[in-house]
Amino acid sequence: MIFSSIVMLGLAFLLLIVSAVSYARIKDIKMLFLVAAFSMFLLKGIFLITDIANQSLSLIVLDLLIIVFLYLTVVRR
Repeated sequence: MIFSSIVMLGLAFLLLIVSAVSYARIKDIKMLFLVAAFSMFLLKGIFLITDIANQSLSLIVLDLLIIVFLYLTVVRR
């Protein structure tokens, strides 16, 4: 369990950096939704590694927010 949490944390950090650099270059609002989603993945990884939460309501809410932010990234306006 701890290994998968560390892997998720590392990947979330890398994707957060990539999306933040992309936003800095493009300045598109959709990139901010990606930054928010990957920030929440990073936060979830920190929660899991430090054993603050074990699939509790807070992690379910974080998953829901991540899905919403990813949806807002791909939806056409």
